[in-house]
Amino acid sequence: MKKIFISLFMLTFIFTLAACSDGTRGQTGGGKLVEWYELAADAQFDTETPVTIEFWHRMGGANQAIVQQWIQEFKLIYPNITVNESKAADDYVALSNKIALSIPAGTTPDISESYPDHIARYATANTPLALNNFISHPTLGFSQAELDDFLPSLWAEGASYDTEGTILSLPFTKSSEGFFYNKTYFETHGYDVPETWDEVFAIAADIKLREPDAIPFGYDSEDNLFITGSKQWNAPYTGYNAETGRGEVQFNNADSKTMVKYFKDKVDKGLMLTRELNGQAYTSDIFKTGERLYMYVGSTGGTRYAYNQEAFDKGVRVGVAPLPSKNAGERAQIQQGPNINLYRKDSEQRMIAAWLFAKYMISPEKTAEFAIPSGYAPIRYSAYETTIWNNYVSGISANPTNMQQAQDKLVKEAIDMFRNNGEIFFTSAVFGQSSKSRTEVGALIVKIFAFDAANEAALDAFIDSEYQKSYNFITN
Repeated sequence: MKKIFISLFMLTFIFTLAACSDGTRGQTGGGKLVEWYELAADAQFDTETPVTIEFWHRMGGANQAIVQQWIQEFKLIYPNITVNESKAADDYVALSNKIALSIPAGTTPDISESYPDHIARYATANTPLALNNFISHPTLGFSQAELDDFLPSLWAEGASYDTEGTILSLPFTKSSEGFFYNKTYFETHGYDVPETWDEVFAIAADIKLREPDAIPFGYDSEDNLFITGSKQWNAPYTGYNAETGRGEVQFNNADSKTMVKYFKDKVDKGLMLTRELNGQAYTSDIFKTGERLYMYVGSTGGTRYAYNQEAFDKGVRVGVAPLPSKNAGERAQIQQGPNINLYRKDSEQRMIAAWLFAKYMISPEKTAEFAIPSGYAPIRYSAYETTIWNNYVSGISANPTNMQQAQDKLVKEAIDMFRNNGEIFFTSAVFGQSSKSRTEVGALIVKIFAFDAANEAALDAFIDSEYQKSYNFITN
C-alpha cells in the first residue's frame, strides 16, 4: 500500500511541476523539451573496451574527497571505465556558465552537478541527455521498487521541464534551509522556537533592548529569502501562463513589494542582516561566535558551520527547526541542493558509462555516506536503513561533550527536519529565464535593503523603479 501511495504521489507531483514550469511550450507548441535518446532494450555495456568520462562539479575539498573515493571503488566494478572528476568552478553559477560555453565548443562533460534552471538553459541546444529510456531499460535501468525508493519530491524535480515527463536530472545532494538558533541563549532567556516571522522579530526586538549592538537575526541567501517570501506571502514570482504556453516572470506585483518592505523594516531597525549586507560573509560566521547574532537561516547542507570550537567551549549549543512562516500553520520553504545530469554524446557506450556512474553515486549507501559529513539529506528511503546510517545514528550523543559530537547531532536533526517535512518544500518554475530571475531578485532585494529612504513615499518610488528595472533586465 505504501508503494502505491508513493507512486501516485510521484505522478501527481510530476504533473503539478510540469504544469507550472515549462518555458518553451510557447515556442514549440508543447511536447518534449529535448529529444529522448533511443536506448534499445537489448543495449548492453561493453566491459572490455576502455571508456573515459568527465564529471564536472563545484565541491569543496571534503566532498570532493568522497567522490574521489567513489571513483576508486567504481573502478573495481568497471575496470574499463575511467572517471575524471574536476572542480570546474567555485559556485553553481560559474559552473553553469562554463558548461554553457562548452556547448558550442563540443566539450561538455559527461556528468555535471546542476540546478533545474541551468538544465533549462542547456536544453535550448538539445544538449542534456534525456534519461527516460535509461531509467526504464530492462537491465541497465531502475526497477519499480528502486524508483519507489526515492523521496518523491526529489525524484519528481528531474521531470519538471515539460508536459511529457522528460527526465533530465537525478537527485544528488539535496537540502533545504533551516532555522538555526542559539539553543543555550534561547533557554537562558525563555524564548520558544518561533514559528512565524512576527515571532522571530519579537525575539529580535527583545534581544536588541538588552544588547543594542546586536543584529539578532541573519539570512544567508537573499535569493531564497525573496523566493520563499514570495511563496509565503502568496505573491507571484515565476510561473506558467496557461494561455501562452510559456513560463513567465511574475514578481513585479504589489504583494511581492509588501513582502520585501516587511523585511526591509527589520533591516532598518537593526534586527536583521543578510550575507551581502555582511560584506558577503555568511551570517553563520557571526552566529557561531555565540554573540550578537542568535538566529539565522542557512542551508542544511552547511549545518556543520553553525558551530566553532570557541563557542562550544563556552557552552553554546545549537538547535534547528523549519523556517518560520508569514502565517502560523502555513509553512513553505524552498527545496534546493544540486542534481546531476548527463549530456548527449556521439558514443552510446560513453553515455552508458556515465549513466552507470551516476547510478552508483545515488545508490542508497553512497547517498547516506555523503550525507553524514555534509548535512545533505539522503535521497532514498533505504539509505536510512543502511549500516553506515544506522552506525552514525547510534553514535549520536544526546549530550555532546565535544564539538564533533555536537556537529553530528545537529546534522542528524537537520536531516530529520528535511525528511519529516516534505510537504512544506516547493520548487519554483523552470524555464529559460528562471535562472536569470533568481539571480536578479537576490540583487534587487539587497538594493532595497541598502536604500536609505527619506520617507515612505521615497521608499515606494524607489521600490517601484527598481522592480521595473529588474523585470526589464530579465525579460528583455
